Amino acid sequence: MSHTTIKDGIDCVISKDYFYKTESYYKLISKEISGKNKVFPSSNDVLDAYIVPVALKRAELAGIPILQWEISSGEVPNPSIVYSVNYFSDPSTYYIVKNREESRKISKHVTNCGKYPLCYQKVPENFEMANFSIFFGQVCTENENIKQIANKIYQTFKIPLINALFVIMGDKIYLSSLSPVNVSKLSKEEKLMIEKTLLVD
Repeated sequence: MSHTTIKDGIDCVISKDYFYKTESYYKLISKEISGKNKVFPSSNDVLDAYIVPVALKRAELAGIPILQWEISSGEVPNPSIVYSVNYFSDPSTYYIVKNREESRKISKHVTNCGKYPLCYQKVPENFEMANFSIFFGQVCTENENIKQIANKIYQTFKIPLINALFVIMGDKIYLSSLSPVNVSKLSKEEKLMIEKTLLVD
């Protein structure tokens, strides 16, 4: 799914994902090289968004509440949310480790037996997770806090369509990661919101 439109005089490439070397990524690169019109998102922004620690650092600098993170090549504290950060990792894939045995197993898997680092986020025993698809800064929820964070995410990365994973601890909401949108998991409300601009297959 890829669609190009003009928004505020800027070429806007809308896609469910902008992974490196995908059609959408090459479309961004081509438009940037041609220099005819300004284009967003930028190729740099989409690369940053899909690397969990980089995305979180940029979000934090923009005033977005994030889940604190660390880089490790071994076991992680429990409980934690664990992401791979190798060249081929997908930020939509994460693991929740709750004990030492899980920590060892997941760490070995995620790091490919220590070849790559991992990113972990320490969490309390009780927490909730929620996924939201953000479309031009808009999100389908009545939660004003999430609406504000979603708009800040869009203003920071300028990615028209992206998924945000939040961790909820009581009345506090923290960004855990950004990732491509899984079209098959979009709600009817989200599809209706998006279909105003493009057709979702």
